Amino acid sequence: MKIAYNLIGTKKTINYAIFGLIFTLFSISAIAQENPPIPVQVQVNTAQFLNFGAFTTGVSGGTVTVTADGLRSSTSDVVLLSMGQPVSPALFDVTANPGTIITISSPLNISLNGPGGMMKLNIDSFRTIDSYSTGQTFITTASPPFATAVYVGGTLTVKNLTANPPGQYSGSFTLTFIQQ
Repeated sequence: MKIAYNLIGTKKTINYAIFGLIFTLFSISAIAQENPPIPVQVQVNTAQFLNFGAFTTGVSGGTVTVTADGLRSSTSDVVLLSMGQPVSPALFDVTANPGTIITISSPLNISLNGPGGMMKLNIDSFRTIDSYSTGQTFITTASPPFATAVYVGGTLTVKNLTANPPGQYSGSFTLTFIQQ
């Protein structure tokens, strides 16, 4: 009778060992990296507007460029002035899970209207402060609720003084932030 009891006890011990091994395997797989939320949520807020500052033009016109780094330059007979509103690139705060790949899609020729004239704006400069990416595609690095700062610059095409008389020109543009 004692031998039969030991055989049953041995089977139970083996069953407990197998159950323990299976439980351990499931526990190990539970600590793997979790899947990202579906859909991946990306939130973009405008923190600063693109501003070209004050300038004047002559007979032929030219361009004014503000880079994503905030540097301003001009071509042809456009003269940059140190007065009025401060020069600044646009700044967008992008909140997403770290490691999210985002591509910025921008419209081509944007119109800015002013007193008796119109100027064309082309968005052409991008930079993130966290990863120092300089293109339209970047990887987010900040963990929510913190944001990845994205700076955007552009080039303004200015006509001559007759076509673009002095005054304040303004307009808006829409950037699309596409998560991959």
